[in-house]
Order: sequence, then C-alpha cells, then structure tokens
Amino acid sequence: MIRQEGILIIPLFEGEIMIDILINEIENSQLDLSLVIKDLTQNKWLLKYNEREIYPSASLIKVPIMVEALYQVEKGYYSLDEKIKISPEDRIKYSIVSDLTIDEYPFIDLISLMIIVSDNTATNVLIDLLGLNNINERLRDLNCKDTILQRKMLDFEKAKKGMDNLTSPMDMAWIFEAIYKKSILKPKSCELMIDILTKQKYRDKLGRYLSEDIPIAHKTGSLTAINHDIGIFFLDKVHYLIGIFTKNDKDNI
Repeated sequence: MIRQEGILIIPLFEGEIMIDILINEIENSQLDLSLVIKDLTQNKWLLKYNEREIYPSASLIKVPIMVEALYQVEKGYYSLDEKIKISPEDRIKYSIVSDLTIDEYPFIDLISLMIIVSDNTATNVLIDLLGLNNINERLRDLNCKDTILQRKMLDFEKAKKGMDNLTSPMDMAWIFEAIYKKSILKPKSCELMIDILTKQKYRDKLGRYLSEDIPIAHKTGSLTAINHDIGIFFLDKVHYLIGIFTKNDKDNI
C-alpha cells in the first residue's frame, strides 16, 4: 500500500502504468476532484483520491432514492406495476414526464425515468411517495454518513438556504458495490437496479470514448461547475467500479 499526497494506491503489475498516468493528470489538474477505482473482480482498490470529500450530489442522489423505492417494493408498500398519478403541480422543468400528456405511470417506469434520463418530475414524485425521511433513514442504515437528501429537485428556495443534497465518492462507491454484490437488497432487486443503470442514456463523461458495446451501470450528475459520474464497467475479463467527482469547474465541458 502506498500513500502519496492523499492518494491511496494498491499496486497491480498490469495497472501500475495507468495508475501513474492518472496520478500525473490529477497532480497537474486545477480541478477540485475526487477519483475512486476498484477492481471488483479481484476485490482490490486501485486508487482512492479525496474519497471522503463532500460534494453537492446533483443527480447522483437519485441512486439511493431508487434503492429506497425497491426496498419499499420488497416490503409490499408498492408494486412495480402500480399506477401512479402525475398531477399538474408535480410537473417541473427538465422532465420528459412534464413534456408528455400522460398523467399516469407504473411505479417501475418512474424509477427508470429517474435514472436513465434523470427525470426530475419522476424523482420528485418518488420522493413524495417514499418519504424524504425514509430515504435518509435508509442511508443511515447503510452507513452512508456523507449522503443526505435535503430537498427535492429544482427547489431553489431551499438551495438558497443552504439545504443541498450531498454525498461523497466513498458513499456512492459503497452503494454501487453493494448493488453489484447483490447485498444491498434482495438479488432480484439488485439485478433490476443494474439493468436500469445500464440503460443510462448519458455516456458523455466516463463513457465518452468507450464503445457502446461495453456495458456501464452508472449514474451521472451535473450542475453549474459540478460534474460527477460513477458506476460499474463490465469488461470481458474484469469489472471495474470507477467514479470521478468534480466541483468548482471553470466550465461544464
């Protein structure tokens, strides 16, 4: 184990060159960033950098919302095919649900839309159904101490009061790994979450230069000067957990 200026490295013979390149890029970067990489196949951390830094979560908070939604399905509070009414008051900006005239969606479709296109109306409806306190209680049960849901999507009034949704790379990494290992919920629920995350439509960050043939079960999150992406990369012989978080960016490119 080697510690270099906050970077934790577990050397692997085949990966040392790539890790060295990443360290060099980090050290030369002017970004406020965190990076986590784990070989899930061998259960080995390859790199942790600023892994406990707290970030505005942006849309990454939708992953624990999905976990709570399927937890409540397991408990029998909702069914996947249960129809949920969407009222005019529910409809907000940046939402396919708001743009369409359909006023009723299956519970599973709201979960899917929240993840694969980061739909804000679907997210807020789910927060109301599940309960903000229940979502946060689930996070505490999962020992995700850095992650909290304090407001609904696009609630700018609460945002002005400093009530932001927060997370850390390690909290998100733990959630994704637990989904991958089918330990966070029942195996069937975890398989469903992997399937939904793999259908994510935004591959313009970590997946930008990867072939569409490589499945990535991931979630992105972006706000002004904030860009995150974390997920599981399913290569033929190895599965990686990779997450990058940035804040105070000069632009969103």
